[in-house]
Amino acid sequence: MITLENSKLIVTAKEVGAELTRIYDKEHQRECLWNGNPEFWRQQAPTLFPVVGRCKNYEYRYKGQTYHMGQHGFVREATFEVESQSAEQVVFVYRANEETRKDYPFEFTFKITYTLKDDAVETAYTVINESNSEPMYFSIGGHPGFLFDGPIGEQILTFSEKENIDRVLLSPAMQFSRDVEKDYVKNGEPIALYEGIFVNDALVFHGFKSNKIGLLNHKTGRGVEMDLTGFPYVGIWAADKVGCPYACIEPWFGLADYDDFEGELPEKDGIEKLEASGVFNCAFTVKVL
Repeated sequence: MITLENSKLIVTAKEVGAELTRIYDKEHQRECLWNGNPEFWRQQAPTLFPVVGRCKNYEYRYKGQTYHMGQHGFVREATFEVESQSAEQVVFVYRANEETRKDYPFEFTFKITYTLKDDAVETAYTVINESNSEPMYFSIGGHPGFLFDGPIGEQILTFSEKENIDRVLLSPAMQFSRDVEKDYVKNGEPIALYEGIFVNDALVFHGFKSNKIGLLNHKTGRGVEMDLTGFPYVGIWAADKVGCPYACIEPWFGLADYDDFEGELPEKDGIEKLEASGVFNCAFTVKVL
C-alpha cells in the first residue's frame, strides 16, 4: 500500500488497479473515499481502460477480427508497478504484455499519477502508443466513489455553470440508447439525490459546459468537488440499494456502445485515436469540501 500525505490529506493507493483506497480529510476528520464494502460495491476508485462501459456482447471488432472485452476494460484488475514515489506523489505504470495482446492488439504504456495539491488530489492518466507504425484506439475514465456526509436525501450534485442538459439513457442490455431524457438538468439547478435515483443505472451527461461538479450535503456543505476540465462525458452512479452511502463521479473519454452500433473499434462513438508513437494525457482533480 502506498501512502501520500500533506498538511490537509492522507491518501492511499494499492498496486492492483493502481486504485485509490483512501482520501482522508484531516481538517474535518472525515473519510471521503468510498470504503469498498461489498454489500454495496466492492471497488473504490477503479480506472477504466481501454474501454469505458460495456461493448455489445462483451466483444468488439478490429481489422475483421473479434476480440473479447470485459466491462470497463482490464486495468482495474491488473497489477501496476511503482515507477516513482515521493511524499506527495506516486506514479504507477502498466505495459502491454502477452495477456493483454490476446484481447487488445495494441502496444502501449499506461501511467497513472496521483499528486496531492493542498486539499485536493489529482489523478493524471498518460497513454503512450509504443507502436511506431500503427495507431491505437481506446477509451479511458475514472470511477471514484465518495462517501456521503449524512443521508442520501441531503446530498446534491452541483454544476459550476448554468446547465441545461439532457440525460443519455441506457437500454436494458446496458448499452446506450439514442433516446434522451430532455432537460434533466434545468437552469443550472442542482440535482437532489434520493433513494431509487439510480434504478435505471447511471446518470450520464454529454455536452455540459461545467468544468466542476460537486457532490455535497446541502446542509453542511461537506463533500467533494471534481474538476474534470476537458472530459467530454460524465457519469454519476451508485448501487441501487436501500441505504447506499456513496455515489461515484465518473469523468470519461469514451462511453459504452450504443445499442445500434455494428461497426469496428475505430468507428465507436467517443473512441480516442492515438497515432503511432503518440502520447495522450488527461487529468481530473478531487477537492475535499
